[in-house]
Amino acid sequence: MESTYQNRPQKPTSESAGVFTWGHCERNESAANVSGFSSLPGHIQDFLFYRHCRHFPMLLDVPDKCGGPHKSADVFLLLVIKSSPVNYDRREVLRKTWAKERLQNGMWIRRIFLSGTTGTSFEKRKLNKLLRLENREHNDILQWDFNDSFFNLTLKQILFLEWMDKNCRQARFIFNGDDDIFANTDNMVDYLHSQKNKDGDKHLFAGHLIRYNQILNMALVGNAQR
Repeated sequence: MESTYQNRPQKPTSESAGVFTWGHCERNESAANVSGFSSLPGHIQDFLFYRHCRHFPMLLDVPDKCGGPHKSADVFLLLVIKSSPVNYDRREVLRKTWAKERLQNGMWIRRIFLSGTTGTSFEKRKLNKLLRLENREHNDILQWDFNDSFFNLTLKQILFLEWMDKNCRQARFIFNGDDDIFANTDNMVDYLHSQKNKDGDKHLFAGHLIRYNQILNMALVGNAQR
């Protein structure tokens, strides 16, 4: 991660309605004092350097995705999809299939992709430019200036929740997913509409809990028997 960040938290500045720009967050140099730090992979080192950071500058925003803070109640289901900047092909497939924005049975389905940055300085600038062009066409990408990696998935979720609180807080239901899955949004809408609290006035958590990975466990057993 080549960006330099300030350590002290700063109040965001408002550039337009619902758009906030945070100051930079410096990396914590004391992380290098961790035993065995120099032998850790680069992405682990980056995680330790920046794990204290909670706010990052926003590069791409779609403040009107839900029609504005006061009209977001018109959104019945907001599809929130985590996606790396390099996964253009996946995003295109989703836009044309289950994540297509539409009015279904009188209820709006909206879509947003969550992304960070990746690559070296040159690659990062190139990908950011391509992402800007993509967002100009589709108006569906939120991007922040942090390293888009597995270790930062929680950070991506936190940043989205801050954005949602300012721009889409009245959306009735939210689907959280990744760009490498298939979801049946028709069934989701039918299921949500069948609930007693379909107006979203009470909390509802629905999904499938993966308790263990059978393939991984079998591999571990196989290795143990060798």
